[in-house]
This record gives sequence, C-alpha cells and structure tokens, in this order.
Amino acid sequence: MKSFSIRLTRRSSAPPDVVYDTLADLRTHLTWGGTEQRSDFRLLSLEAPTGHATVGTSFTSTGAIPMSLRRWEDSSTVTVAERPRTFEFVTHATVHRSERSMLATYRHRYEMAPAQGGSEVTYTFTQEDLVNPVLRLGLPVVRAMTWRVGIPFLAGRGFRNLLRIAEESANRPAAHTQR
Repeated sequence: MKSFSIRLTRRSSAPPDVVYDTLADLRTHLTWGGTEQRSDFRLLSLEAPTGHATVGTSFTSTGAIPMSLRRWEDSSTVTVAERPRTFEFVTHATVHRSERSMLATYRHRYEMAPAQGGSEVTYTFTQEDLVNPVLRLGLPVVRAMTWRVGIPFLAGRGFRNLLRIAEESANRPAAHTQR
C-alpha cells in the first residue's frame, strides 16, 4: 500500500530544548494529545515509564477514532531522541473488528530548530503500512481526502496544544535546565 504523510510546521516562543523536553516526557502526550484534543480524536490512555524517553523506550496507548465506536490500541517505540533537535517514535496500531483487525504502522517525527524568539517545529506524520483498512481508509478518494483534510485538521490541534504547553513551561520560572 502507498505511504501517506502530512507535514505541519509552526513557530513557537519556546526554545527547542523545552519543546523537546515536553515531547520526551511521554506523560504530557495524554494532555496535549488527549484531554485537550477533540473528544472523537484523542488519546484515552497511555502507559509509559517515568522520566524522559530515550531511544528504545516503549509505551502503549489507546485512542478514539473519529466517527467510530472502535478504539486504537497502540504500541510505540522511540526511534530517535536527539535533544534538542529530533524526537521520533513509531507506532504499531490495531483496530479490532469482528471480521479482520486493521493493522497500521505510523511514524511520528518532530524536528526543532532555533528561530528568532524561540523555535520552528515541524511534525511529520507518516503511515508506513496499512493492512485490512476500515472503509474510509480503503477507498482511494475517501483516503486521499482523509489525508489531505481530515488528518491535518485533527493532528494540527494536538500539534498546537503541544507547542502551547511547551511555551507555558518555558515561561515558568526555572522552567528548564540543561540535561
């Protein structure tokens, strides 16, 4: 199956190390990608080790799927952790169905670069594999619209939430220290 990808870039007043530290603290994902995300597209649970994630750190999560009562069941592993420049993880996602489960592999890559007054952050979300897709991801026209409009809209909110939380952290007294 063809690979699909979106790329979102935004400026943040938080410096790259603070954005990175927010990403590497996996517990924050349940806030910016969970409780502060749309109710039909969010993380519902996340189990991860405490502390900052490094290459090889694994975590599990569940998530809501828009227009569906089904849930994602995900297993993710950090593949790149280069503070303060790059944080990446790969997710193996499953949607259980009575006939055949949908299986997908996604790569989440965050790149932080210094910019005037903070940083420029790029999020790339790539579907690397998809087996037994649900109807909206199996029909070519619907799949194309989902990747062109739906996913950027829904993922964009979580991305903005991430940057806002990093900015709030950067603005707190003694918000960060060199690690």
